[in-house]
Amino acid sequence: MNGDRARIWLDARRERLVATLPTILFFIALLWIVTLFFGSDYLLVVSPYTTLFETRLTKYNPPGQYARFALVSAFVLVAARVAVTSAALCVAVNLCVPLILVFMRSSQLNPRRYFPYTMLFCWLELRPAVLVDAFWTQAAVLAACCALLSASLLVAGAARHRADDARDELHACVRRLADALDRAAAHGGNPDGAELLELRSEFSRLAYTAREDSSAPARVRDLLDMFATLAQRTAYLSGSSDWTREHREDHASVLASLADLTRRMDVALRLETADACTQLLPEARALLVATHLSEERFRIFFQGYLNLVILILRTAADPHQRPWQLTPRGLARVALFRKRPSLDSFEMRFAVRCGAVLAVSCTTNLLFPVEKLYWFALHAFLLLQPFPEESMRRMRTRMIGTVIGCLFVHALALLNLGYVGITILGTVLVAPLYASTPGSVTSAFFATAYAVTMASVSIDDSYATGMRLASLVLAILTVSVVNRLVCPMSDRRLFVANVRQMISMVERSWGLVRATLVGRVDTVVSSEELLHFQMVHTQAARFVDALGSDAATDREIAELARYRNAAERALFCLWEIMGELEQLELMARLREVRPEEHGVLGQIIDLAEHNCDPLRFGRDVSDARELVSRLSEPDLRYVLGQYIERAGELRRAIDDAQGALVRKPAYLDEVRG
Repeated sequence: MNGDRARIWLDARRERLVATLPTILFFIALLWIVTLFFGSDYLLVVSPYTTLFETRLTKYNPPGQYARFALVSAFVLVAARVAVTSAALCVAVNLCVPLILVFMRSSQLNPRRYFPYTMLFCWLELRPAVLVDAFWTQAAVLAACCALLSASLLVAGAARHRADDARDELHACVRRLADALDRAAAHGGNPDGAELLELRSEFSRLAYTAREDSSAPARVRDLLDMFATLAQRTAYLSGSSDWTREHREDHASVLASLADLTRRMDVALRLETADACTQLLPEARALLVATHLSEERFRIFFQGYLNLVILILRTAADPHQRPWQLTPRGLARVALFRKRPSLDSFEMRFAVRCGAVLAVSCTTNLLFPVEKLYWFALHAFLLLQPFPEESMRRMRTRMIGTVIGCLFVHALALLNLGYVGITILGTVLVAPLYASTPGSVTSAFFATAYAVTMASVSIDDSYATGMRLASLVLAILTVSVVNRLVCPMSDRRLFVANVRQMISMVERSWGLVRATLVGRVDTVVSSEELLHFQMVHTQAARFVDALGSDAATDREIAELARYRNAAERALFCLWEIMGELEQLELMARLREVRPEEHGVLGQIIDLAEHNCDPLRFGRDVSDARELVSRLSEPDLRYVLGQYIERAGELRRAIDDAQGALVRKPAYLDEVRG
């Protein structure tokens, strides 16, 4: 048994090493290029560019990505040069740059996107004298790094066909969607809600990552966005449609037709020919016109599904038609969904904490020119994580790994290795370093062994190990104080911020409905809004699911644990509310609201927007119902009636929790933990 476990462990390590081999080779190549052509004083930038390579290696890289490497590198180089001019500028620049690199690039759903470029900015500051005395040489080093990075990614992309990865994932999910509809039809029309929700989450994750991180070609990214909306509408089907015997047979027949159409659409999209997509358009339109359904919820789902299928086929048939391409105005609207310049937002709070840590550590490094003191800033940056609990875990693992690494270097000192031996050993240590899990004890051990071994070429190994440990202790103290006192981000605060953000997005969705009544709103805007809402909702639901019996022992979330039932009801209502609004916006886009009724719907929108506040949500229900009764379109009345019903349920859930779901925790409560 022990032998089997050892073999399994060795196989896993070997697979990990093989998987990271391109990253290891890139690091070694860049290390020797910089050393031979520029000198060892410029080696600090090798790690950030290796991180960039590792991050982008498994993704599709559009042409603009290579320009971004050069432009952002130039920006952080200039920012770092200004920062090392004086202590005052060091503090100011280190407080401001994270607001750009962290706030603009990261999100609570993709929190580590800031890491490579912010790491490069921090690493450039670690040796101020080099940056001041040889600025243009440093610029040439960055240019060489960008050139090798771009060339390596181009070769890797051509060899591995990264552009096909996202396309394959898309088609796999489309087939799963068709299979789910088929199974629902086979079971008398009643869908598997868990499967549809899982599929919705998978589509949303793929679309969100492709859109935010440029990890798919433009055409695939557009299709992912559209299919994410299609999956949302299908998951919406599993909510409250009528599956009684009266409707079951009709529903099953329609779902079978949709499954067949979806499967054939997948084949047409795979062929990537205009004829294959164009041939399906008449069938989809005929199915939309010929099918008559009496049950409101299912009819709305069916019409929305087919209208989006028609849009997908039209888009795929004409590659020059880009209804999913954002205009500058659309980009501004989407930015409001994704980024909130408020201290309540996750991105802003983490950006402030990151700026505080960099300001303290980099200014200390600038003011005290002590050999290897820059390890303080290096440790502090690596220990600071978007979520404080991850920072605490890394403090433990890094301390253990660093101590073991220092003991390892002391043992090596007995061998009296020369310069060549130390250099070869340092190169060998790179392989297990990048093959280790980031943040683990193993990773910290190899990082320390590599850094201290290479440092021992120019300084005494006892001084190097002592400074490594002392700088780590100083970094732990700094990060602990900043996490505790500067914009603390607890799990409870993040959950409350998510709920408040979802309510705010409901308000902006009403604004989109109003805009759709009088003009054209890009379809992608509502899709992006829905996509971001789903991702925030998923994160909030994950937190509520984790509220177990042990939550009461954690003072930070004990109050929310008592109101878990209310939290689950609130999240369900928010999910349903956004679904109703998505259907309402589609109806407005398809001109199902009569012109003479625009005024009444405008009053309903005014009332809804006025009540899109956590403390007022769900109020004035009787006034809303009276206004809805004036509308003549049955589907419109049904959707608005469902919204009113869910808004009232959400109000009751918030009241049952005595405001704990939407009330921001006090600063002193978060500091006390």
